[in-house]
Amino acid sequence: MIFITEDLDFDNLTSDQFHHLVPEKPLEAFCWDTPASPLPIVDYDLKGYREIVKSFYQRLTLLRCARNTAQSPTDTQIEDYTRYLVENQRNDPELHFGHGSWTVPEDTAIPGDAAVDFAFVPSYLAVAWLVLVKERHSDVALRVQGLDASLRRGLRFIFTKDLKGAGHEANRDLLNAVDYLSLGMVFSFVVDQQERFPRLAEKVRAIEASIKGKLANATGFSATDLYSRQRALELIRGGDRDDSLVCPPVWHQWQLSQSAWAYNRVLEIAPPIAAGTIFPLVKQAAVDVVPQLREAFDEVKPKHAVFGQRRQVTSDPVELTLNVSFDSSIESAIEQVGVVPWVSHLSSQGFMKVLNQSFISRLSYEINDRFNDAEEFSGEEFSINVSKIERHQEGYRFHICATG
Repeated sequence: MIFITEDLDFDNLTSDQFHHLVPEKPLEAFCWDTPASPLPIVDYDLKGYREIVKSFYQRLTLLRCARNTAQSPTDTQIEDYTRYLVENQRNDPELHFGHGSWTVPEDTAIPGDAAVDFAFVPSYLAVAWLVLVKERHSDVALRVQGLDASLRRGLRFIFTKDLKGAGHEANRDLLNAVDYLSLGMVFSFVVDQQERFPRLAEKVRAIEASIKGKLANATGFSATDLYSRQRALELIRGGDRDDSLVCPPVWHQWQLSQSAWAYNRVLEIAPPIAAGTIFPLVKQAAVDVVPQLREAFDEVKPKHAVFGQRRQVTSDPVELTLNVSFDSSIESAIEQVGVVPWVSHLSSQGFMKVLNQSFISRLSYEINDRFNDAEEFSGEEFSINVSKIERHQEGYRFHICATG
């Protein structure tokens, strides 16, 4: 396979493209509104071919994976690019080897092995785009005249060779083709529409049989690894609906990043909620121990001023005899953050495991603010502050001190 998708380096997306990511290196720049090169491909131009395939792959991956992020394409961008693909499809009455659905005119001088790439790879990606638009953006699909006819021609063409490649790379080309088509959920689409496309459904079953038979038994330069074959079979059998299986590098990176982003949003929301919920209990318990705080403060209060000023002092802490839990406050914050794409579940336990220290620190700040505004302590010569929030089996306990 000439084109290597790893060139996109999805491990290094930036927050300019995805609001929750802050890695070092950006996804290589492209403009939704300006395709890399006009179609069809006329000359054996390897650089131009790579640009086209990279452009197709970037757009398709973002259409599939970037929902609810800053980089998600707009309906206008989706419609414009869909129209571009439909209007530039070749309309030869016979689609056979050498006549790519979106590429390779009859008189091209592209050599044999490369012709498989030039003819089929852009077509795999274009078909995947059209299926994904039809399945997930049906309102856009309805506005693009000729999409259904273009999709039918494209589907017929891409399965003419049962996704086979050429030469020693033929088996790996097939597995790569499965990857490309899975981005658009093409296999699930064909199976769901098998009454409409019975021959294509047979083709899909033949490809599955080929992976289990020919590819599994291949040796030498034609051999493929077991994991790649098993993954391809999963994708063909309906796994192309599963983001985590279709885009594992992207999914893994985005899952971690979105989990971190989501939990940091919870960290902004949860401490004020928790403070508002538990402060009445903490305040009442503090009222009950004010005499102890006065005594503790008087023990450390300096008896003489230095140069007319008294240094600030803090009493020994007093433990409040109540246990509290923050789970409901954190769950409430998680509900406010809402469902986050690529993250299966956010929980108060997971949040506290990752951000316990930061949460406790911010909660202490929020509680101290409320102590400063409480009228019950306005006549004291000291202020009350949280010195420690300590985990116990039944919840958390507060230690407060007098500061003045």
